[in-house]
Amino acid sequence: MNERKNFSKVISHKDLKSFEELFHLYYPRLKNYAFRMLQDSYEAEDLVQDVFLQLWKKGINTGNNNISSFLFTSLKNRCLNVLKHKVVEDKYIMQSVNNGTEELYHLSMNRKGEFVPMEEMLMTEIEKIISDTPEKCQTAFRLKWFEGKKIREIAKIMNISTTMVDKHLAKGMQIVRNKLNPDLYVFFLVRFSNE
Repeated sequence: MNERKNFSKVISHKDLKSFEELFHLYYPRLKNYAFRMLQDSYEAEDLVQDVFLQLWKKGINTGNNNISSFLFTSLKNRCLNVLKHKVVEDKYIMQSVNNGTEELYHLSMNRKGEFVPMEEMLMTEIEKIISDTPEKCQTAFRLKWFEGKKIREIAKIMNISTTMVDKHLAKGMQIVRNKLNPDLYVFFLVRFSNE
């Protein structure tokens, strides 16, 4: 079969025979492509079928009849969307596991009272500690650790040099290190190590 066959009539007239040829020509390669991205055979099949279904229902305007580019680009975008969704799901699952682990820790240590997640306890404690620091130290600390701003952004917001921002942050960290419960301080380091 000639791979360069003009499939424009498939798109414009919904020619079933030509569509079937197109499907048989590209399906195996598209499925392999999707499988390499997703490492899931069933998901790969579903996405390839979705691409062909979209092509059949909506058609495309290829201009130069480059159907191959359309198929592979559509499939790549669908694969990327699936991967992004999996990242969000994984983050949610990890957060749920962490909360469950914290609750078990709370129960196993015979703690009294209602369960409070470590992140909530951490933020409450840090707010108490930071509220006793000088105003510029508070501002720099909150911008860095609570809002995730970069040093240069903080300097611009506070209208001070990056060196002064570093000094305020170092002072805030020293105060937090000295006053925060050691377990919560370790959690603080782990929690904010990516930021």
